[in-house]
Amino acid sequence: MREMREIGAERRGEHVIVEVRANAFLRSMVRVIVGTLVEVGLGRMERSRVREILEAKDRRGAAKTAPPQGLCLVEVEY
Repeated sequence: MREMREIGAERRGEHVIVEVRANAFLRSMVRVIVGTLVEVGLGRMERSRVREILEAKDRRGAAKTAPPQGLCLVEVEY
């Protein structure tokens, strides 16, 4: 079972940094989360929908998958 422990987003200059911490990740999981957060940031999705989508555990309610450019793995903890 995947357990998301923390999601955070902050603007740093002209970039938005999204940090996701979990015990494991599904394929494209972070990209789907980022794509959904982009839609919220652009005002095309209500902020409350993010929690609803995560709690529903159903990717179909999420936005399009964000492209991989600009996303990177920063750290792996054991």
